[in-house]
Amino acid sequence: MSFILPLFVFSLSIPLVVAVVAVGVGNRSWGNILVQLLMIFGGVTGFIASTLFLFGGGDSSIVSGLLSFPAPLDAWFAIDTLRAFFLLFVYAGMMLTSLYSLGYLPKYRGVYSLPALNAALALFVFGMGATIMSASIFSFLLFWKVMSVSAYFLVIADRSAESLSAGFSYFLMTHIGFVSLLAGFLLLSGGNVFASFLSIAASAAGLSSFVRATAFFLLFIGFGSKAGLVPLHQWLPYAHPQAPSNASALMSGVMLKVALFGFIQSLFLFSEIPLWWSCVVMAVGLVSAFFGVLHAAVESDVKRLLAWSSIENMGLLFSALGGIGIIGSLPLGLGAQPLIGALAFFVALHAVNHFLFKSGLFMAAGAVVSETHTRDLDQLGGLAQKWPLFSAAFLALSLAASALPPFGAFYGEWAYLQTLVAAIGSGITALAVPAGVALSLISLISGLAIFTFAKAFSSIFLGRARTNHAENVGHLHWALVTPVVLTAVASLATGLVAVPLGSLIAGATSTGDWSASLAPLPRASINPLVVLLIVMLTLTLAFVASRIFGAPRIRRTDTWDCGQPLTRRMEYTATGFAAPIRFFFKSIVLAEKRMTATPIIASNPWIASRSLEWKVSSFWERALYEPLGKLMLRVADVIKHLQSGVVQFYLLLVFATLVVVMSTAL
Repeated sequence: MSFILPLFVFSLSIPLVVAVVAVGVGNRSWGNILVQLLMIFGGVTGFIASTLFLFGGGDSSIVSGLLSFPAPLDAWFAIDTLRAFFLLFVYAGMMLTSLYSLGYLPKYRGVYSLPALNAALALFVFGMGATIMSASIFSFLLFWKVMSVSAYFLVIADRSAESLSAGFSYFLMTHIGFVSLLAGFLLLSGGNVFASFLSIAASAAGLSSFVRATAFFLLFIGFGSKAGLVPLHQWLPYAHPQAPSNASALMSGVMLKVALFGFIQSLFLFSEIPLWWSCVVMAVGLVSAFFGVLHAAVESDVKRLLAWSSIENMGLLFSALGGIGIIGSLPLGLGAQPLIGALAFFVALHAVNHFLFKSGLFMAAGAVVSETHTRDLDQLGGLAQKWPLFSAAFLALSLAASALPPFGAFYGEWAYLQTLVAAIGSGITALAVPAGVALSLISLISGLAIFTFAKAFSSIFLGRARTNHAENVGHLHWALVTPVVLTAVASLATGLVAVPLGSLIAGATSTGDWSASLAPLPRASINPLVVLLIVMLTLTLAFVASRIFGAPRIRRTDTWDCGQPLTRRMEYTATGFAAPIRFFFKSIVLAEKRMTATPIIASNPWIASRSLEWKVSSFWERALYEPLGKLMLRVADVIKHLQSGVVQFYLLLVFATLVVVMSTAL
């Protein structure tokens, strides 16, 4: 333990040092290399410290214990199993994105101020790590604010009009979330902002049910807004595309996990979670997952697609947490343990895999954008011929994001689905009804996810290049390829070691050994190696059969083209690929199209060049945010008339305020 504590202190301090170094070295050519190497070193240190803590580090008491920092830091920081688990995301993300930045950021010297951007990235990482380590309300909210404000500067890094607009949306939403968190924690602590989380858990039990419910939903709003749950998700598909891709990878892969950690930690502040609280969390999670994947399926901007997909993933995670609460609030006795264990397994495994495949996909998208100069899927294509290794890694990450075997996300979702099936067959209406609804929605969501990433991969890498930039791309920098390949390999590895991950879950969720608790659900504990062998054997047999029986009969020739030469304008686009989804969900997916015709000959309007522009609006933006914005403007118009400058009116307002205050005091 004495060896692990200095590692945590050191890894927490490194980003602060890097922020100072980044500003000090300025725009020197070697400055970015120095900064990223320091960040990689800090990430390695923090990752080692978290891993040693999770697995004991030679001291078995660490695994289930609490590691307190020396005074006076003990009032600010602490480490336990749950914190160490989520710190793995912070420091792994720090390593991967810093390695990626070695090849990514030099391409954007004319777009970003690299010293300011690197300083903001370092403070962002520091804020996330310190938030997870925080032991009191004050330190948690302080470092939460550091994380949120530094993320704002990452969103507006290029100072474009689109980035400033996205930054404003993020800034507004993050402050709504911060105020909600502050109010919720103050209600639980009796107004003591310096209270520790351990003391809050003891004092909150004496509060009335109304106060506890109010505090719970304020915390749910605060963490849900940061995690991208509807209807407070609107900032996410705007902010992620505008941020640099290394920042987008951290925001999606890590910052959303910090919000998940905060919500899980807040659950331990309540002595009991009523059934209806859990039902609300599960319902919001499922609705978020559905709207997220639906918009991802029709999106043509690759980074917005990934942002909407993150909303889907976080929705699934929160729905599973709601499911754990529902099961825990029902009198199931020992029968609840296998169900809770399976859902906890899903939450842990899916959190790990979401970090891997979403970080990797955002970094991959950044590499594609930096070389092709477009985020539009309709303008890409043919990159598999140029970048075979990179395209294979992107394909693997797409399969992982689609929760297909043998990647780790499949086993988590498999356990989730098996839990829902078991809940439906339990015969308890309060459990079977939400499980049936969840099973139906998750099945639809899974199909849409496969559709989404099939569209993304085929549009970027298959067919012919649709623009000159895409056709003439050069070799990718090794630092752009390596982190993407590493995340793809790690995502595959999590599928191969899914069962050993159960020991991590046991410590983080106190549900015991998940592999034992899943004994009544044998289908949920399917051996990953068996699935991998089946997949590999099937592919091998298909390849051998095609070579033996199909080769003599296969005639290779040019594609039939109706007598006209094939051009890239004839290829199937991502917009056309998503047309059936837009049609079936047209009442939810609000698509607008505008056809522009430009006559080639002024005297003949029939011979014209036509272009089609698509715009897909969010249902929540139309149904909630626009009416709310109009209402606020109307209220502001009414209130501004109070500024008439009449002294007697101001005195009347002061007098009325005093009367109200004195009346409530009495």
